[in-house]
Amino acid sequence: MKKKNTYTILILIILVLLFTSCGNNTYKAGNYEAVGKGRNGDIRVSVLINSKGKIEDIELLECLDNEEFVKASFDKIKEDIISKNSSKVDAVSGATSTSKGIIEAVNNAIKQAE
Repeated sequence: MKKKNTYTILILIILVLLFTSCGNNTYKAGNYEAVGKGRNGDIRVSVLINSKGKIEDIELLECLDNEEFVKASFDKIKEDIISKNSSKVDAVSGATSTSKGIIEAVNNAIKQAE
């Protein structure tokens, strides 16, 4: 019985460590610009990393995609990326190509800050 409790505690500790390490990315502070491929061409973004190494802001600099798709996806993706401090977020349904382009551009900017 004592071994079973020890294994249970060990598994719980491992799980806690795994979950607390997720999303704890830190990056070099700065402002990084990058490009991703949207539905109608390049999507260019600027990603601001603060002095604590966290994604603070994302600005859409250029996007030739339909304004409706951009509006439907950018704000949601921006919010998700900033809250998770990661570009590993879901695309917005109905604006998939634009979403993937925005996410790709942000991911490319983040790579510069690693």
